Amino acid sequence: MASSIRTPRIVLAALRGGAGKTLLSVGIVAALRKRGCRIGVFKKGPDYIDAGWLGLAADAVCHNLDPYLFSRETLLSSFLEKSQGMEIAIIEGNRGLFDGVDAQGSFSTAELSKTLKAPAILIIDTTKMTRTAAALALGCCALDPSLELKGIILNRVGGSRHERVVTEAIEHAVSVPVIGCVRKLSLDNFPQRHLGLLPLHEHPGALDFIRDAAAVAEQSINLDRLVDIAGQAGELALEQLSLPNRRSDHYSGIRIGVIRDSAFQFYYPENLEALSNQGAELVFISALKPEALPDVHAVYIGGGFPETHAEQLAENTIFKRSLYEAVERGLPVYAECGGLMYLCRTLRIDERVYPMTGVFQVDTVLERKPQGLGYIQVEVTGANPFFRKGDRLTGHEFHYSSLRGRLPDWMYSFAVLRGQGMDGRRDGLCRLNALGTYMHLHALGEPRWAQGLLRKAAEFKISCEDSRRLAMTL
Repeated sequence: MASSIRTPRIVLAALRGGAGKTLLSVGIVAALRKRGCRIGVFKKGPDYIDAGWLGLAADAVCHNLDPYLFSRETLLSSFLEKSQGMEIAIIEGNRGLFDGVDAQGSFSTAELSKTLKAPAILIIDTTKMTRTAAALALGCCALDPSLELKGIILNRVGGSRHERVVTEAIEHAVSVPVIGCVRKLSLDNFPQRHLGLLPLHEHPGALDFIRDAAAVAEQSINLDRLVDIAGQAGELALEQLSLPNRRSDHYSGIRIGVIRDSAFQFYYPENLEALSNQGAELVFISALKPEALPDVHAVYIGGGFPETHAEQLAENTIFKRSLYEAVERGLPVYAECGGLMYLCRTLRIDERVYPMTGVFQVDTVLERKPQGLGYIQVEVTGANPFFRKGDRLTGHEFHYSSLRGRLPDWMYSFAVLRGQGMDGRRDGLCRLNALGTYMHLHALGEPRWAQGLLRKAAEFKISCEDSRRLAMTL
């Protein structure tokens, strides 16, 4: 059955990362929410932090749209499903408007804008420039005339004269209106780390941030014109929704522990849905609380910043010991990035060394520069609980830590085809039924991930029940 949508929608883009796109996107979403709009929010590309802020601003779940990790049909299906019933959908792009994986800009924000038939709004950082901003706008229009570039927001404008000169220059050069001019802001309430904003869970005043960002948008951006532009989006149709992992009760009775706290906070909502949609019960656990691991049939440890909670994680021996002992009993554990760091022997930050769980007898060291950044593809080459040998998996990585120590080759399950992984050649440490990797997978792009975790959890449940029955007969 064909599905279609006419939901007003826009893509917010910039010329580069660090141009203020996320701050303004959050502000626009929060300001429209104050007006009572039902807003669907989306983040282009592999990103957890910006998605968290957008979700808080909209009081809704923010979903990722990644044309590199998803097929076109899956991407459209996800967008159609999550946009139904919304008054407006706002998609924040990533990096520069035309930046993709190759010289043609494949999988870029511009290509996503065209795929979704969503008009684009371009944010230009005008720091130390006037008419050059017009050249940038003209270049964007000329590079891809098929892109529906419908509005421009000037950011970091120096004053009223600067605003007037830049606006006149742009509107003389291109037929794209300037719909907002944002003055230079103090960043006191907008702290950043690495490539963007501080994670939501670590911000000292998240709701104050949202309030202040909304005020910036209300004072500096013509929201009525922005909404009008969103209403110019064409009808988007798809012959059939093609999302994997549709709802069933096949794994009813399976309990999946998810370690989610301020140390481990990076989870795609679709990954959790892929587990619960198959009937599994999600049990949310904190590695920061001095409590033993509850009765679960598998554990999923996502990414995050364990380094910011290293002392608390190290001192929580009750939980560490219970998790280690559960792994020794064969509990399936899937750990990615920050979760991998937690399963290692120690975490070193500068001169301090913090003991972690010790499931893998190697150490992690927090480095000064990124050790892996971007998309990653691996081939499954070794035995592991969740994937078949020969499978090729595509995900992304972003880690500042590296591994120290030697392990036998048979403990590595993945050969790296693209990206860095653990040493440029290998990734996927495996011991018993625990697998740790620097690779983040998205369930819509790799549905085999959820099926593998659920299948192994079901096997563990059966083995536990068999052991209990045997014990009762003795």
